[in-house]
Amino acid sequence: METPEAMQQRVRREQQMITRLRLAMTQLADAEQERIWAIVAAKEAGLSIRRIARATGVSPTRIHQLLQADDAREIPVWLSRLRDQLLAPAGQPEGALPDPSPPGRTRLADEAEVLRWCITWLEQLEHADHVAVNLRPTSEDETAFVPFDRPRVLRVLARIAADLDELARRSLESAGALADGQEERRARHRQRLAEPEPPPRRLSRWEERVASRQALGLPRYERS
Repeated sequence: METPEAMQQRVRREQQMITRLRLAMTQLADAEQERIWAIVAAKEAGLSIRRIARATGVSPTRIHQLLQADDAREIPVWLSRLRDQLLAPAGQPEGALPDPSPPGRTRLADEAEVLRWCITWLEQLEHADHVAVNLRPTSEDETAFVPFDRPRVLRVLARIAADLDELARRSLESAGALADGQEERRARHRQRLAEPEPPPRRLSRWEERVASRQALGLPRYERS
């Protein structure tokens, strides 16, 4: 018969597995959404369908289908650009660590602004079934207003959460790289401490005379 302690452990393991499965399904859905977003952003940037197909490993026909999907046609440009800034900050070489200075704080401010928009939309959705949202940035003359319902706003919030998570991860990696650099300097210092002392410098004839007189207890005389 199973003991109470064993039953608790089994229930706890099952709950952990269920949580892991749910997280995996959420990550899978997010990855699919990210693929669509990346394809749309690449198409707007001028990449050809064939080039996008080669980069993603799917057929050009499938790329056409994804571009015609409702999610693809209704992606907020301002949110996609936030993602682009997060992945490739301006002036930063590819593969370089993120700069935690003002540009990083600017991205955080932009993310916070979109969060405030979402709060406003959710407040409005308490009294309506949808709100009109412009998919284009306010800095552009062109507008593209579409209806946003509550699930749509929640998807925007999920995107912001993912971006903030990515930004936090990169910040931790940057801090870790700094710590690794400090550890490397400490390791070099320990290596130098373990190295043998360098041979003493050879004394000049004058210094040899002075050292001899000191050893004999004679007064030191000044050089003429």
